Amino acid sequence: MKKTLFLAALVLISASCFAQKSAVRSAKNLAMQETPDFDAARAAIKGALENEETKNLAETWYVAGLIGYSQNENIWLMGQLGQSVDNATKGAAVVESMAYWKVADSLAMIPTYDKKGNPKYDLKTRKNIAERLLEYFQKQDLAIYASYLAEQNDDMGVANAFKLHCDIPDLECMQDAKLQAKMVKDTTYYQYMGYALSYYYRAKAYDEALAMAERIAADPAHEITAYQYYYDLYKLKGQPEVAKAKLTEAIERFPKESWFIQNMINDLVQAKDTLGAVAYLDRAIENDPSQAQYYHTKATLLSTLRRFDESFTYFDKAISIDPQNPEYYLNYAYAYSDKATVMLEGTDNLSQKEYMAVKKQSDEVLKQALPYYQKAHELAPGDVQYARPLRQCYYRLRMDKEYEELSAEMQNY
Repeated sequence: MKKTLFLAALVLISASCFAQKSAVRSAKNLAMQETPDFDAARAAIKGALENEETKNLAETWYVAGLIGYSQNENIWLMGQLGQSVDNATKGAAVVESMAYWKVADSLAMIPTYDKKGNPKYDLKTRKNIAERLLEYFQKQDLAIYASYLAEQNDDMGVANAFKLHCDIPDLECMQDAKLQAKMVKDTTYYQYMGYALSYYYRAKAYDEALAMAERIAADPAHEITAYQYYYDLYKLKGQPEVAKAKLTEAIERFPKESWFIQNMINDLVQAKDTLGAVAYLDRAIENDPSQAQYYHTKATLLSTLRRFDESFTYFDKAISIDPQNPEYYLNYAYAYSDKATVMLEGTDNLSQKEYMAVKKQSDEVLKQALPYYQKAHELAPGDVQYARPLRQCYYRLRMDKEYEELSAEMQNY
């Protein structure tokens, strides 16, 4: 009795396996026939993907991917015949097929052994997958899908689509030399990789963006861009020390790239490390002595350190390079004003006569600020941020007429 039940169970298992293998063939036929039924094909393959006897067969997963491949081809053909193209379904079919084929290829490379113990692999399935993936790459199906998703404002979808396109040449099944020769990693390839990086960044998928930055860094033409993203991404991930280390590394590797040293200076200024910022400004000036902004920034920082006479030298240099920038004149004037104010510190215990002597010296310094305030106002007429400091200077120097005239002028701003 038990033997009979056991044999009956074997028959049921065999029948189930046969049914699922039949379903795989049915799914393939439904997807490949002249008038394909992709929904029916997916329904037919579903059980085989779950059945214990067929879910570990490369053929099952290959056919599952073939459904999406065939649907993509079918929609493309409709477009060639002048019919409307469903880009959403077309692109999703490509992504779906690649997911199935990834499993199919891994199963195809699990060896079986003949009587002599020699391993055998399902190279036919791998070859079929590779040929179709090559089509995707050459026809740029995924790049087209990414463009569609960009119109839908699906940043993550765009990034994933471009990444999938760029993944194809690196897949294990694509490493044959003949295949590699047909998938050149040219300017367009790295451009797509850069798109993936930027869209991951926009989607706030920072880990994915960092992974893409690592990949584009392998191309000398994109290495600088990669380091710029390293800096931003590590800051966004809350790892400022790593960001600073990447920035320091970039400054050493790309000394002529101002972006890196400028960000280092900004960070040091925000951290109130003025001496550190001045040191990097010296390096920036050495690398590019034609940048007026470097001299202006150094002059401004020196004035905060109360090294006023040094700062005046650098303000002069900045203005000699860019004489039409009102900001340079305004900060030059502020430096003189600050120097005048500092001169009055510690005068509380002086006699009236001694105080007035110091005050007179301070006013003489403040007078030297006046022409710079005036020049800033001249270069930016109607702008209150340049008019107000000039009016304040008139007030401090007791230039009542000029003060009243400028006050009246400012009523029209």
